[in-house]
Amino acid sequence: MTTKTKSLKQIIKNKNIKRYALAHKIGINRATLWEWLSFEDDLTINKKELILKAIQELSHE
Repeated sequence: MTTKTKSLKQIIKNKNIKRYALAHKIGINRATLWEWLSFEDDLTINKKELILKAIQELSHE
């Protein structure tokens, strides 16, 4: 994680989004989301964008 950008975990925490709700919105198992977030630096751009889009949608609900 670089200091210039917030980690996905921090964004999720700041927006008070439950990880199970985020996993459901993305269409994956919450254990899979947990694994993705554990190795955030290794995520593909597509997965990061998928997570960020779901975060944005959930924060507006």
